[in-house]
Amino acid sequence: MRQRRNYNNLASAGISAMIIFVALVLVSAVVSITIVSFGQQIFKSTQDDAEKTENVIYGKIIVSNVIITAIEFDNNNDPNYAVLQVTLELSPGAPTVEDDLVKWAVFCENGANEMFTRWSNEGDLEAATKTTDSGSDPGAVDTLEVGINYMITLKLYHTTDTDDPPDNVMDEGGCPPAYFETHTLIFVMGDSGSYSSWDLRYDESLKEGDQII
Repeated sequence: MRQRRNYNNLASAGISAMIIFVALVLVSAVVSITIVSFGQQIFKSTQDDAEKTENVIYGKIIVSNVIITAIEFDNNNDPNYAVLQVTLELSPGAPTVEDDLVKWAVFCENGANEMFTRWSNEGDLEAATKTTDSGSDPGAVDTLEVGINYMITLKLYHTTDTDDPPDNVMDEGGCPPAYFETHTLIFVMGDSGSYSSWDLRYDESLKEGDQII
């Protein structure tokens, strides 16, 4: 009598199921690693953006207005002296700071040789005043704090007499206004290294009352 063999595919099916299961586990692990890595990148980018925003805004000077209140011209009708009235405030998060510890400087291109160090005028905010009633009632201050508007006048002028012999007329150095030029106004907060920068834009005509920022 002939013997018949019955083949059982259960073991093969179990192995196939196990292979599929292992593959799914591996794929899940890869997907999980990808998601976690992507999440870390997003978190790091968000943190970096927050730090950049903090560096841009917090602990700095915000300038809301700059007006020419006085200006003088030389014999060639070029400005050689000006007074700017600057309205400013501390940005959110800035600490209270003594006014004389806040430094300002105006930088411009070296008019004698643009390859050399830029010309500048500089000072501090010791003469800053608190503005009330639209600036009509200034009051002296010793410290600057968040939430208060202040005013300061900046004097811009040439610092060097290049004539030989000298004629006591300053004609180089410093940064009085100049036609069609953009100068840089910088404020530095004490020894913190925190600073803010603003452009002073001058047009083809300059006169008292011009708003330059």
